[in-house]
Amino acid sequence: MDRKATVAESKASGAADHFPPPQHFGGASLAHAVAVVSGKFRSKPWAAVLEEAKHLVDSGVVELNLIAEDTNQYGMDRRDGRNLAQLLQELGKLEGLRWIRLLYCYPSYFSEDLIDEIANNPKVCKYIDIPLQHIANLTLLGMNRPPQAHTLQLLHKLRERIPRLALRTTFISGFPGEGEAEHRELVDFCSTFRFERMGCFQYSEEEGTPAAELPEQVPPEVREARRDELISLQQRVGEEWAKSHVGEEIEVLVDGYTEDGEIYGRTQWDAPDIDPIVFLLAPEEGSGLAPLEVGQLRRCRVLGTSIFDLEATPVE
Repeated sequence: MDRKATVAESKASGAADHFPPPQHFGGASLAHAVAVVSGKFRSKPWAAVLEEAKHLVDSGVVELNLIAEDTNQYGMDRRDGRNLAQLLQELGKLEGLRWIRLLYCYPSYFSEDLIDEIANNPKVCKYIDIPLQHIANLTLLGMNRPPQAHTLQLLHKLRERIPRLALRTTFISGFPGEGEAEHRELVDFCSTFRFERMGCFQYSEEEGTPAAELPEQVPPEVREARRDELISLQQRVGEEWAKSHVGEEIEVLVDGYTEDGEIYGRTQWDAPDIDPIVFLLAPEEGSGLAPLEVGQLRRCRVLGTSIFDLEATPVE
């Protein structure tokens, strides 16, 4: 489903499947993206990132989304030893900042320190966006992506080490050379692993790219059918995951109003604009609870679901 159709004012200009323009990820004062790598893997200066983050938080931003082509490579080109784990630690010290979210993390660059920082820093959302593109080794080889064994080991490690982690990924259907066997392997993997958030896009040739010149191009109608099968599978997984939270108490960032005037928010497992939302019911009169206001982080009880979205009411 298109979350933009649900939200009156889009909170983000980009989605997890592509690289949005730096400093153009949040039009409202709640969430903002900070590009930490520019050009050909050139880390943004340490002081510049912290200065920009502080300026944003001082202006009312409560959520920072860190993004680059490979976000977790931050600092690997530096000689001072500063890396993404240390950056998360420093950002966590900013007063007024509630959430830090990692988007577009390449599967090859997860250090032990980074995993520990995500797990233990209370301001880092337990949410990681890792665009895997595929899981079958032959297709991954054609994409020049890490092999399946590395990916599986990493995914299981992340789930074991980071409590209540939500993993978002994206896949491409119909990449040149993808046969029915590779597609079935991907479907079976998604059915078994059950990503909390997942998108799928059909491959399209781009002039000048190596993939456009590869043999065994998959017919467009096959690409589309394979994509639709994966999306249908993920819709069932997403609905079941939403229902599993009914009755729980969770933290919700009050984010804005829908076109129908309903106030809504997001959990730490929902990136702006691309993931589900939480429809919020106002506290009952006489409850003694403060009214809902955009920008608040409120503890809420989940009462029900609306397909992938949650319905909740504040308890504090």
